[in-house]
Amino acid sequence: MTASPRDQGFTLVEILVAVTIMGLVMVTIGTAFSQLTRGAKALEESGRDSLALGDAARWIGRDLEALYVVQDPLYSGGDSNDAEDPYRFTLAREMVGGEEMSILRFTSLNHLPFGGLSLGGIAEIVYFVTDDGGELRLRRSDRLFFHDPFERAQEHPVLMKQASSFQVVCIDAEGREQDTWDSESDTYGRATPVAVKVTLSRGEGGSQSLEALFLLRSVRKEALDG
Repeated sequence: MTASPRDQGFTLVEILVAVTIMGLVMVTIGTAFSQLTRGAKALEESGRDSLALGDAARWIGRDLEALYVVQDPLYSGGDSNDAEDPYRFTLAREMVGGEEMSILRFTSLNHLPFGGLSLGGIAEIVYFVTDDGGELRLRRSDRLFFHDPFERAQEHPVLMKQASSFQVVCIDAEGREQDTWDSESDTYGRATPVAVKVTLSRGEGGSQSLEALFLLRSVRKEALDG
């Protein structure tokens, strides 16, 4: 009795073809899954970068919103031999880890108590970048008692890790941009800026960046005659 073709089963060639096709399908699925995983990781990292940038910008904005300056008649311009105004507004540039970064200093009512202390008042706020083992970090210093010169320390809270750029530009009353500032100097009219523009970048090659403009309740500090 001869078996029909339907009862004979698969030939070796058919089995090899089926295994080959299954292998190609598994490779395709594996590649697609790997690409999906990498895409999800990149999206997660991108979201984390954006969140860090937004948080840093919001901190700077809150501090600048509560900016404190001394006005006339309490403020007197003085001369070069007088002690610096403790409530001055300054912006400078410095090299950190081979990159030029801004260092922003002003006083603000947005003091954050630490260590269980509930003291409030006018605080010196300094935003600066440190190089910690090759990683650049944006830090925020907050001191109630700031008559001693500011010094960098590892204890200052990190506002943003993997910082690739921290650039601040001040805008004067005439709309001109200045990448340095000193409210004690005649060069800047002994004034605070009208606005501050902050550019932050984070990640390798500055893959994520954010630019924010903050308007200030600027007070012009005219030097007193005589």
